[in-house]
Amino acid sequence: MREMKVVTPKQIRVVETTNPIIRNGQAIIDVKYCGVCGSELHVFEGTHPKVKPPTQFPLGHEATGVVSDVSENSEGIHIGDRVAIVPLVGCQNCVYCADGKANLCVDRHVIGFQLPGCFADQVSVPVGNMVLLPKECSLQDGALLEPMAVVVHSVRLLDKVKYQSHQVIVTGAGMIGLSIALYLRYTHKFDIHIIEINEKRKKMAQDLGFKVHTDIGEALSSKNHIVVFECTGNKKVLDSIVENDPAPEMLIILGTFDRTEDINIFELCKREMLVVGNQMYNKEDIKQAAQLMATDFKNELQKIVSDRIYSLEEMQEAFEAAIQGDSGAKILVKI
Repeated sequence: MREMKVVTPKQIRVVETTNPIIRNGQAIIDVKYCGVCGSELHVFEGTHPKVKPPTQFPLGHEATGVVSDVSENSEGIHIGDRVAIVPLVGCQNCVYCADGKANLCVDRHVIGFQLPGCFADQVSVPVGNMVLLPKECSLQDGALLEPMAVVVHSVRLLDKVKYQSHQVIVTGAGMIGLSIALYLRYTHKFDIHIIEINEKRKKMAQDLGFKVHTDIGEALSSKNHIVVFECTGNKKVLDSIVENDPAPEMLIILGTFDRTEDINIFELCKREMLVVGNQMYNKEDIKQAAQLMATDFKNELQKIVSDRIYSLEEMQEAFEAAIQGDSGAKILVKI
C-alpha cells in the first residue's frame, strides 16, 4: 500500500509499504479522505515540539474510510461500515479514561503522531476509536468531524458556568476560529466578532458575513458581557485580552501555548475574569459533530473548505497550499 512520510523538513515522500495486520480489538480501515491539520504543518516544517522529520509512519488524523476487516471483538463495527476516526487513544487505566475523557489522559497516544496515521491507503484502528457516519454525512464531509469536535467541545464548556454574554469574540480566522464562529451563529445566534490581521483570512471571514477587527480593544469596547475564544496561540494576543478594559466576562483558550509562557494573574483577579482551558475533544464530541454534519450546517462549513481536493501523490503540494492559505481554510486529501 501507499503511505506518506515527511523525510526532511518541508519534504514529503509517498512510499510503498506493507498493509497493516489485523489485531484483536482492532479494525482495518480503507481510508477515503483525510484533512490537513495545523499541527501536521508544524511537523512538515520541522517545528513541532515532539514529532520531527524523518517520521517513522504517516501523519493524518482527520480521516474517514470504510471498514475492510475487523477482529472478533468488534463492538458493533462491521465490514463495509462508513466511519470517522477518533484519533485519541487513552491508556484505559486512569481516572480520566474511566470517565470517558481520553483527551485528559496523561499517557494518551494520537493516531498520526504517536501511532500510524491516515495519509495512507489503510490504517489499523482500535474498534473503540471510530464513529459510524450518519447516512446524510458523506465520507468527504466526515473528514471535517475531528476539527468540528474541537469546536463542539469548546462551546460545550460554556454550559459549565453561568454567563450573560450575547456577544462573542473569536481571535484568529483559521479553520478552528471560523468553525467556532459558524457554529455559534448557527446554534446560539450570538453577535460574533473576529480578530484577524492576515488579509486573506480577513476577507474570508468578511465574506462569511462576520464583523472583523484587527485589534482586540476595538471589539471589546462595548459595554456588553463578552465571551472570547482565543484560537491563535499568540502570547501578545492573549495578553491584550487579559489586560483590556473592559475585560471579557469569560475567556476560553483553544490556542496552543508554549509551556514556559505565563498569564497575568493580577489582571485576571482584578477583573474577576473567568478563564477556561480547552483540551481537544472526546469521542462524544465527535459523535455530536457527526450528527451536526447530517444537518444543513454542513453547507456552512463547506464554505471554508478548499475547492480543490488533493490526491495522496499530491501531498507535497497539499501541505504547501495549507501553509500559504490561498485556497481555503481546510485542505482535504482523497486517498
